[in-house]
Amino acid sequence: MQHKGKVILGLIGLFVGDSIGMPFGAILGFVIGSILGYALIDRPLEQEAGEAQYKAFQRRQGEFLRHVIALCAKLAKADGTVNRSEINHMERLMRYQFRLTDANRAYSIRIWNQVKDSPEPFDAYARAFYRDFEKERHYVLNMMDLLFSMSAADGGLHPREEELLLRASGIFHIGRLQFDRIKSRYYQMPPGTDQRWSPLDPYYAILGAQPSESLDAIKKKFRSLAFQWHPDQVAARNASPDALRHAKEKFQQINEAYEKIMEARK
Repeated sequence: MQHKGKVILGLIGLFVGDSIGMPFGAILGFVIGSILGYALIDRPLEQEAGEAQYKAFQRRQGEFLRHVIALCAKLAKADGTVNRSEINHMERLMRYQFRLTDANRAYSIRIWNQVKDSPEPFDAYARAFYRDFEKERHYVLNMMDLLFSMSAADGGLHPREEELLLRASGIFHIGRLQFDRIKSRYYQMPPGTDQRWSPLDPYYAILGAQPSESLDAIKKKFRSLAFQWHPDQVAARNASPDALRHAKEKFQQINEAYEKIMEARK
């Protein structure tokens, strides 16, 4: 609350009231001056400050929303296609959670489409978000929750989506206990889930393996996935250029995941 106007005009009123010799003139002058000071100086300043704070909040919300749209678009495309359930979920977020106008919704849809087909990886968008909001933890946790809600929009959790969610939690510095707590809002967690965080978690997720599995079991899963996603195998099925590009990226990720796990197990 502003007080400068009340103090200045209150003191002026005190001296004026005292100088004219009225009974209680100094007190009356101070009270009248304080009232005028608040009405003429302090209240306009408070209104201006409040408007500035509100505009700053709106700008921050807009920045957060742009990151939400970008990351959700990348997550929705993680399994190769964006289905109607995921699109409907994004529509509901824009309409009811962020309460966008029609013009802002149209702008948000343009961002969604641009990012969805962008060659930039999910991790790049996740790091950009964290650079902007790392000091505002409530935004970071809210983002993780929104990403889980997007992954659950079609009723399941694709291995590729889980991999990206684990990558995001690492970038956002969200521990495994908190990750699983958010996950449990959307998916039933199996009993005895290991809640310790490991930087290898995203790589195990890529191979659909568990840290408790034997080396032979992990090798078998790696070979099966590598054969399935080998670009030559995908090209032989007359895949589209987009599908072939996705297969190349997936094949590289499978090889990288296997190499990281093998290095850790030496």
